[in-house]
Amino acid sequence: MTLDSNLSDKRPDFRRKILNSAKLSSLKFMSDIGLRLVSTVVLTRLLTPEIYGVFAIVLVYLYLLEMFSDLGIRSLVLTKEGEVEDDFLRTCWTVTILRGLLIALISVAIAATIGLMQAQGIFASDNPYSAEVLPWAIVALGATASLVGFQSPMAFVSERKMDFGRVTWVAIVTNVIGLVATVALAFYLRSIWALVLGNVVKSCTQVALSFLVFRGPPMRLHMSREYLGIVIGRGKWIIGHSILTAFSQSADRLVLGFVMTSSTFGFYFIARQLVDLVLRFLMSIDAQMGLQVFTHLHQSATAEFRRNYYRYRLFFDALAGLSTGGLIVVAPLLVRIVFDDRYQGVAPIVQTLIWGVLLVGPLLLRSAFSAERRFKEMTLLSVVSVLTLWIGLGVSIFIFDSVNIALSVIALHRLPEAMVCTLWGGDRDWVVIWREFIGFGFCVVGMLAGWAVILLWNALI
Repeated sequence: MTLDSNLSDKRPDFRRKILNSAKLSSLKFMSDIGLRLVSTVVLTRLLTPEIYGVFAIVLVYLYLLEMFSDLGIRSLVLTKEGEVEDDFLRTCWTVTILRGLLIALISVAIAATIGLMQAQGIFASDNPYSAEVLPWAIVALGATASLVGFQSPMAFVSERKMDFGRVTWVAIVTNVIGLVATVALAFYLRSIWALVLGNVVKSCTQVALSFLVFRGPPMRLHMSREYLGIVIGRGKWIIGHSILTAFSQSADRLVLGFVMTSSTFGFYFIARQLVDLVLRFLMSIDAQMGLQVFTHLHQSATAEFRRNYYRYRLFFDALAGLSTGGLIVVAPLLVRIVFDDRYQGVAPIVQTLIWGVLLVGPLLLRSAFSAERRFKEMTLLSVVSVLTLWIGLGVSIFIFDSVNIALSVIALHRLPEAMVCTLWGGDRDWVVIWREFIGFGFCVVGMLAGWAVILLWNALI
């Protein structure tokens, strides 16, 4: 049998795995959205906005520590050339454990620093940083991160083999158990410890299932100089990208946490979660198929590329526009129905942040440039967004002293990036100017639909 015939025989099986992966990824994503909605609806009736404000501070520091120490072990296992040796997995496992311990130690240092600043009366009494429980919660979640370091790397091996079934179900079961535990704890504790301990239960479940479900060589502490060189040599580039991402994703919470009250910061945390549901859904679709789509489109003539690009983009423009317009109008009613009266401050923040969703359409060209391996340009675009966000937040808070301007900066900080993508696309004759405004047309339709919903609701009530 020739090599070509071997590839021909394997191609249907590969396509089947790709389709199965898409189905399972969609299932996991939809379950994540459903669980987040259930969590938000139930827990906001049990916990006050101030608790969410303090918890958001804890999460942002844990996120920064995880990103600043991210060696990309999962990526290393998925992309390793040849077979994945047992000693390589054990080295990865050992490095992950050490990383977790490092995160725990730095968490203690951060908590001690915040505690010292509290003792000196640096923070306002209604600021989330003034909460006495904050340092202890940071230490607790830092210790939880060290626990996650003991997770078996065999789950990554299953992903490498495109055996996504068990990976998906383990993730769903872990999230469900974590949610049930958090809700049960919230009924009894009615404090931030319900959220913290819920994360502990979720992490313990994740570690236990990684060993029970994914079988492989027994894990033990082991450090191979050869494999450690691979981890560090490749991981240092991953850390660089992760740090850039962390500065972009956490800037809003780092800055606003110092200038908002605990309750207002809690409102922002909830509003950001609601808006991110739409953003994550759209971006996850493009992340799953964007590179493949544009790799195929690059093989066609410019006119055909342009036509098919806008066909691909129409779904994103439509959903982004309808969501933006609808939430601008319906947000106050939605918050009133879903949450109790304590959370009415969420609605105006949603109405501001949702404008950023309209940028999803033009930013799809990032996938087109990535398919051409223009990684340097993509990195520069990311730097532009990070600088826009940080400079914009600094100007809005420290010069204009306006939280509302800061919220607008957060919503639209990727606008310069979208404009550059559009200009580059125009140079390649990919862009039709009038079609760039289709999203706004759908936004108007979304507003009309929102007003119709409000009229219908008022008529029924």
